[in-house]
Amino acid sequence: MIGDKRANMRRWKTTRLSALLFIVGGFVFDRAEACAVAGSQRGVLFDHVPEGIDAPVIVEVTIVSRDADTSAPDNTPLAVLNARVERVVEGRLDSSALKIVTYLGTCTRVGVGHGFVAGTFEHDARLGPKFIAIQRSYEILTQRR
Repeated sequence: MIGDKRANMRRWKTTRLSALLFIVGGFVFDRAEACAVAGSQRGVLFDHVPEGIDAPVIVEVTIVSRDADTSAPDNTPLAVLNARVERVVEGRLDSSALKIVTYLGTCTRVGVGHGFVAGTFEHDARLGPKFIAIQRSYEILTQRR
């Protein structure tokens, strides 16, 4: 009888300790972060041709897929999007396909879709030619002038 009580007590302590470690591990190793304020969400895909944006290239695109996230040399997380170019609004572009790169933050939203992107071209040793897209708040991205 005493042996049963000790075994039950040991199981109970083990279960509590396991639950506590699971909860603490979730807080310590959880990388999911949410944007605190919905209005501060940011993106790269404008609904309309952006006006008043200081960018050498503006193109209408359809984002068809998203590659695995990568990072800049300074370890800043980056999203890599593959897009089909529908038309060039401003600047020059020699390809019908575009690799769009943007910095990822807790409030950044990127994915497939159709719209306009604005930005500049850079060459990356790993990614090759890439289009660095300008991020704006969703209020600006959807604003019609």
